[in-house]
Amino acid sequence: MKIDKVAASKLVRDEAANVEKEPIDAAWKVKIEKLSQLCEDGISKTHIAFLATAILAKAMDRTVDLYAIKPKHARANANAYSARTLCHSVIVPLAAELGFNIGVTGREPLNNQPYFRMTRLGDETPVHEKGRAAFAFMLELVGELAKLTTTEAHAREALRAFVAVRRGYLPKYAEKEGDAQVTSEQLAAAIKALVLDGSEGGKRAQAVAAGLLDVFAGAERVESGRINDPSRKYPGDVCIMSATEEEDEWDKAFEVRDKPVAASDVQIFANKCIAMGVREAAVVMVSDKQTTLNAEALSAWANERGLSLTLFHGWNGFIEQALFWADIPKQDGARQAVAFIRDRLQGVEASPEAITLWDKLTRA
Repeated sequence: MKIDKVAASKLVRDEAANVEKEPIDAAWKVKIEKLSQLCEDGISKTHIAFLATAILAKAMDRTVDLYAIKPKHARANANAYSARTLCHSVIVPLAAELGFNIGVTGREPLNNQPYFRMTRLGDETPVHEKGRAAFAFMLELVGELAKLTTTEAHAREALRAFVAVRRGYLPKYAEKEGDAQVTSEQLAAAIKALVLDGSEGGKRAQAVAAGLLDVFAGAERVESGRINDPSRKYPGDVCIMSATEEEDEWDKAFEVRDKPVAASDVQIFANKCIAMGVREAAVVMVSDKQTTLNAEALSAWANERGLSLTLFHGWNGFIEQALFWADIPKQDGARQAVAFIRDRLQGVEASPEAITLWDKLTRA
């Protein structure tokens, strides 16, 4: 099914204008508010962008199959539609233009997990534990939309309610002036103190790296396995999943070491990345006993094998890179990193003492 992007854009603009002129469906307002809160409490807000896309698709054509979201996986289904295209081409730009929040700020919200791995909505693609409640409720709402088969009018009312509710979630930057702040320098000091206090077999350093990458790439794209897990299928201690729809692809892999690393250790890790199809890899070396490696020679060696290799000596450079390349201001990223690192410490089963120390080090 080809949904006319120009007509869809006009429909969104019309319903956004009607927010101030027409009644807002009370039931849909409550439902969208509930989903918003579930996403705020969970780990992913991508479900908000997906619901907006599904509502718009139904408002454009009541015969659309809201579960067949990838036409290439539903070639015999004339009512399949490309949720990714509709979201990217209509929902994302108009959210910015018309002033309503869709939960995420990237140009391709549905490139995030779990949507980029799905072949069909509800196909049992794994969902992050902390996002399951929001995802399940979103599926309920899509189920309600799917039952609207006689007219597009009710879906348009849902769209109007969505805009009305999500306008209330626009960032209010002026209110941040009184907030407690954690600077990148304070964050770096806290991280160094945490890792120097105790290694726990590398758990603390790995959790820190994963938490920083959560800020940069989003927690749903960052995978971090258990320490020394022989069955681990990841190329590195911490990996960033590809933002494409291809399964089992990695954008970047990171080896995190709080003990001295030799050049041969770097090469062993690099060879594993190459074998698993990773094109970008980094080694984060944070031991105070780490000697300086010949980064130029190692990079040249890796380049000959088709791998881009980066070495981080100490935490400072890694922290600065992660916060700078995140899609939020560095100050906000530093504050987010505090919470993400705490979650990652729990995820690797760091000691209760580590969590207590982290809370103490980062207390405003």
